[in-house]
Amino acid sequence: MDRPFSPSPARHLAILLATVLAATCVEAHAEWSPLGDNGIGSFFVDKDSVVVTRNIRQAQILLNWHRPQLLIGQGSKTYYLSEVSTAYFDCSNRQLGFGSRKMYAQADGRGQLLLAPQLAYADVKLQDPIPGSTGERAMEAVCGK
Repeated sequence: MDRPFSPSPARHLAILLATVLAATCVEAHAEWSPLGDNGIGSFFVDKDSVVVTRNIRQAQILLNWHRPQLLIGQGSKTYYLSEVSTAYFDCSNRQLGFGSRKMYAQADGRGQLLLAPQLAYADVKLQDPIPGSTGERAMEAVCGK
């Protein structure tokens, strides 16, 4: 008598884990709009990631480094090529600040997630963007001119 196929508990767990990991890899599916390039790398914003909370806008900013960056404090020579940061924008006062970051092994927020330090919004320091900088272009992209 044939029994219906039923995956083993370990296989079921592996399928579930793969599904969860694929769903949490938001950066790989983001639509990055270029903000510009400076001496350290190329910057992009995911305009679809913008959310507003209490007059503060939040967006994801991608930085593709021109040169691999050493992951400090990890006890090995591990390098990352990109990072995705949560940026906060006070559009009324034209200020921005950066919170949590995720460092990836490959460009465009792809590959292995190597480190993801968290920074609460209360610890973020909002500042005026430098005129003509990618920060100013991010402000314009998220808040308008």
